[in-house]
Amino acid sequence: MMKAIAILSFVFFFAFTCPSPAHAGLNPCKFNFGMSWQGPTYAYPAQIDYVTLWTGAEENFNTYWDGAMLNACKPGGKLEGRTPVYYSYIIAFTARRDLGLKDCDVGTPNLCQQGADFIRQKRDRILSQYAKYASETAKVWGTRDPIVWLMEPDYYQYFSDKSQAGGPLTYAEAGALMDEIIATVKKNLPNAVFSMDISPWVSNPSTWFAAFKMDAFTYINTSGGRTDADDARIRKENTMTWKEVHELTRKPIIADDGYGVAGASTGHDATWDGPVNLNARIGDGVVAITQASPKADWNTVIAATRSQLLPIQCQTGIEPRNSKSPTESRPIQYWNPNESGIMFGVGWSLTGRVSESRSFYKKTAVFLKKSEM
Repeated sequence: MMKAIAILSFVFFFAFTCPSPAHAGLNPCKFNFGMSWQGPTYAYPAQIDYVTLWTGAEENFNTYWDGAMLNACKPGGKLEGRTPVYYSYIIAFTARRDLGLKDCDVGTPNLCQQGADFIRQKRDRILSQYAKYASETAKVWGTRDPIVWLMEPDYYQYFSDKSQAGGPLTYAEAGALMDEIIATVKKNLPNAVFSMDISPWVSNPSTWFAAFKMDAFTYINTSGGRTDADDARIRKENTMTWKEVHELTRKPIIADDGYGVAGASTGHDATWDGPVNLNARIGDGVVAITQASPKADWNTVIAATRSQLLPIQCQTGIEPRNSKSPTESRPIQYWNPNESGIMFGVGWSLTGRVSESRSFYKKTAVFLKKSEM
């Protein structure tokens, strides 16, 4: 009994004196706020959970842009604790450099005309680009903490447009290529987490998503901005609803807004600020909003809104990272159904912060059986 008390005293000493994270980055068990990377000198809102960047725009990984975002999210960086998120537009960017192909709503020649044929002819080049970007990311970010890849915005365009030279991709071709891309990234960056693009104009969503191994994806996401927080439809001009695609895929949704054609800013979308709209979308499966061009006082808005949001039922999980600014201290106590007793645990990292990762506790916690107490 005395031994148990002594151990408990030690554990609670660290539990109360070692701080736990205030920020855990992008997490599907809460509602998240993110924004686009604006460079290393930008004054980012303290309340954001993640930061996004369109990767693949250059032939080689840009250490001074892509790398700077990753470094900012690492311990000691100005965005420490936030999750880095890539819009992985590597196919389209590579086709733009190689063949001058434009986005479909920008001009010609474009990806809706020659994108599918580019994929068939340049499959190895596409995979090589993915391997390069994944391996360079690993060199900067490491292979422990999550980094989210929003896979190939508008991927559906290579399948759906009948004007594609040589014909559009088949379901089998689209699914097989995505499998290869994910395997290539995972080989170089095992901590990568993937999200599937939604494309709200998809006419046959159930058949389309069935072409992919959806177990490989943690999230689904919008791209291209211009989404509607105040409507059941993702975009009012399309029939697909937030709830429909969420229930079909059973994946939490990352929404985005604040930009449009060719990435041009459309400014801050205030419809994503109010708790009424956000709670309606939470009910439809949305767990995050990315504002590409947030307004100056967005930090204040987020801080006031968080406490008014509905809780989110976890469907899947990403291990949270250590905190940006540890400010809270509390004991850690929960019932572990895999053990025969109550588990009191505390874990600390090399930086002196308490980790909130369940798997971390399993490796470092002190277990006390009921019979020992």
